[in-house]
Amino acid sequence: MNRKTMNQQKQKIISKALKHKYLTALTAIALLMISINVTASENTDYEITSPFSGVIKHIYISTGNAVKKGDLLLEFDDTLIVSNLSEAQSTIRLAKLNRAEAKKEFQRAEELYDRTVLSEHELQQAKVLYAKAEAQYAKAENKLIHAQWNIKHSKLYAGFTGKVSRVYSYPGQYVNNQFSVQPLLQIKSSK
Repeated sequence: MNRKTMNQQKQKIISKALKHKYLTALTAIALLMISINVTASENTDYEITSPFSGVIKHIYISTGNAVKKGDLLLEFDDTLIVSNLSEAQSTIRLAKLNRAEAKKEFQRAEELYDRTVLSEHELQQAKVLYAKAEAQYAKAENKLIHAQWNIKHSKLYAGFTGKVSRVYSYPGQYVNNQFSVQPLLQIKSSK
C-alpha cells in the first residue's frame, strides 16, 4: 500500500467517524493500524494488537509459523456481538417505522394547522415527536454501525508477511482494550 492509498483510507475513516460522531478512540486506533500496516520494514518485530475487547475463541498460529498478509491470526468469541448485531438491526427497523409514522403525523399536523383546525401547541407537539423519532433513528443507526464494527474486528488478520516471533495470548483469555491496548502476538516482518 502506497502513501497515497494510505491517506485515502485515513480520510475515509475520518469522514465516516465525523458523519456518525463515532467513537473517536476507535478511529484513532484504526488510523494507527493503517500506518503500522504501511510502514512495516523488513526484519522488524511488531507487536500485533486489536482494538476489540472480548474473549479469544481461537488462535490459528503459533510461534515460528510463517504468515502472509491477510492470514487469519486469531478470532474472538462472537456470540455476544452477533446477538448485539441482531438487536441493533431490529432496533433500527423499529426506529425507521416510528420515524416514518412521526413524519406522517407531523405533515398531517402541518396541513391541519394551515387549515386552522389545529392549534400551534398541537403542531409543536407533533414536531417534537418527529424530532424524537429522528433522534432515536440516529441512535439506532450508530448502534448498528458499532455492532457491525465489532463483527468486523472480532477476527484479527496479518497486516504484512512475516514470521510469528511470540504469542502472548491463549484461547479463553479476556482481552480488555478499553483503557490500554495490549499486544496479542509479535510478528517479525519479511518481504
